[in-house]
Amino acid sequence: MDSLGEKVSYIKGLAQGLGLEEEDSKEAKILISIIDILQDIADAIEELETSQAETDDYIETLDEDIAELQSHVYGDYDEDDDDDVPDYIEVVCPHCNQTVYFDEQMFEEEDDLTCPNCNEPIYTECCMDHEDDEDDE
Repeated sequence: MDSLGEKVSYIKGLAQGLGLEEEDSKEAKILISIIDILQDIADAIEELETSQAETDDYIETLDEDIAELQSHVYGDYDEDDDDDVPDYIEVVCPHCNQTVYFDEQMFEEEDDLTCPNCNEPIYTECCMDHEDDEDDE
């Protein structure tokens, strides 16, 4: 007696074993009606469980299809590939006071960087010292 339907059937069998008929008494009518309602509820729940299982299978299939499409469109994603993403350094231009971002690799390769807003040189040593001061705070 694992399922709800089996339990309701068991109760229905007990009621029939007691000889309860709708014509007997008011109490018998009520008990038979309750058992019928329980049977309807058990049937509805069974239908919902079946529908839910089908929906779960469908969603799982869709998820696999979407993963395949993502892999095809974006390529395979590997968290270790994050090393390829450049780190950007935020710098405030001493001439125009605008915040600009430079690739960390640019700081290593170039001596002087030019502000894209005012085209004035930004001295990396000055900015790096300023950045170190912010980190200390």
